[in-house]
Amino acid sequence: MALMILMESAAAGVLMVNGQFCGPMEPCGQAFPVGKYAEVYIQLFPFDPAVSPLTAALIIRDGQVARLEPQAHAYAVHWPDGVIELELRPAGMGEAAPQARADAAQAGGVLLRYLGLRLAGDAQAALLLAPRVSAPDLAGYQAAVPLPYAPAGLREEYDERAGLLRRTGENTAVVDAALARTAPAGQGRRVIAQITLLPAAQGSG
Repeated sequence: MALMILMESAAAGVLMVNGQFCGPMEPCGQAFPVGKYAEVYIQLFPFDPAVSPLTAALIIRDGQVARLEPQAHAYAVHWPDGVIELELRPAGMGEAAPQARADAAQAGGVLLRYLGLRLAGDAQAALLLAPRVSAPDLAGYQAAVPLPYAPAGLREEYDERAGLLRRTGENTAVVDAALARTAPAGQGRRVIAQITLLPAAQGSG
């Protein structure tokens, strides 16, 4: 399983990883390849003197985030495309919520709308399914999120994709892929004809 860490920060500064200078931390972040078993130690030195420096530890075991510290200032989302998005929020940045892709705007197609309604317990979700479509069990998921990239091995029959977020810790989460085949339902509408869930561990290569 190929993994990539995408490090992002709410504060601009200078980044060091495992003692190596990695240049400035800019809004687009920095990406680094990582193995299935790794210990990554990150230091961020913000340019703003009002923002505290931050040291974080990311421990990966068998391709999964096993530990991320400090919990109050580092957040990780493991996406189905093999990217571990790591957001650093040093002290002094305020109490705003993490800005990882999992918190992106809920715009999207019929699949994302359906999943959002289902997780909210809205009976209107059933109207987005074709007759006799079996709905997957969503127990354990906290949110439906846009999925920017298709998981590896995505079959052409699936024309829509979304993500289902499940928390694995206080500051860590995994996004599983939800794939759907849709069909026209008249008046420009489409309904879901098939839904498949692909866990992140399977979707990352």
